[in-house]
Amino acid sequence: MIISEFIDKVEGFDSLKQLEQVKLLAFFYSVVNNKNEFSSSEIKECFNQESLKIPTNVPQCFINLAEGKNPTFLKKGSLYTFHRTVKKELDEVYLTNKHTAHISATLRSLLPKLTSSEQKSFLEEAVSCFEINCYRASIVMAWLLTMDAIYEMILKNYLSEFNAAIQSNGQYKKITISKKEDFNDIKEADFITLLRIGRIFSGDIRKILLEKLDFRNTAAHPNTIIIKESKAISFIEDLIENVILKIQ
Repeated sequence: MIISEFIDKVEGFDSLKQLEQVKLLAFFYSVVNNKNEFSSSEIKECFNQESLKIPTNVPQCFINLAEGKNPTFLKKGSLYTFHRTVKKELDEVYLTNKHTAHISATLRSLLPKLTSSEQKSFLEEAVSCFEINCYRASIVMAWLLTMDAIYEMILKNYLSEFNAAIQSNGQYKKITISKKEDFNDIKEADFITLLRIGRIFSGDIRKILLEKLDFRNTAAHPNTIIIKESKAISFIEDLIENVILKIQ
C-alpha cells in the first residue's frame, strides 16, 4: 500500500488533532518505507508530499508524543520509534482485516432495519461487493436498493400524488404509474424532480438523491476516477440513514 491509501482508511483524517495526525502519519510512513525509526523532518515532509496541512510544530508534536507514563514514541538518539504496545495496536487496526471487518459489520447491522426481503437482498449484495473491495458495484447496488424502496413507498402511499406530478410536468403525460415496472420509463433525474413536484420528498432529500445519482453515474461508467473505501461507506450509509429508513 501507499501512504495515501492508509490515509483514506481514516475517516475524517483532516479533522483529527495534530498529535493524532502526526502519530498516524508516522506509522503509515514507517510501514510503507519499512523503517522502524524516523525523524520529525521526515514526517513533516510526508505531510507536504501528501498535500496535507502541516501541523504548526511537528518537532514539538514528537516531543509531546514521547512524554508521559505511556508514551507513543520512544526517542533513540536523534530519531524516534513507536512504543511496542502502541505499534501493536496500530498494526491490528491497519495491517489486518479488522478495519474492513468493522465497517462491514456496521453496514450489515442495517439489514434488520429493512422490512422488504427484496431490499435486504440488495443491501446484502452491496455489502458483499464492499467486502471484496468492489466499491463501484457496492455503490450501484445501494442506489438500486434506494430506488426500489422509493418505488414501493409511492405505490403504497403516494400513487395519486405522483401521477398528478407527472401530469403537471408534461414530459411524461402519456405515462400512468400502476406497478413498479412503470417507473422504468422515467429518467432517474426526472423521477427525483417529480418527487419534489408532488411534494413527496423535501428539498433536502431531493438534494441528497441528486448528489448520489451523480456519484452513482461516476461509479457505473468506465473512467479513471478511483473510488475509495471511505466514499463507498459514505454513499451507502447516507442513503440508508437519510432516505431508506426515513420512508420505511
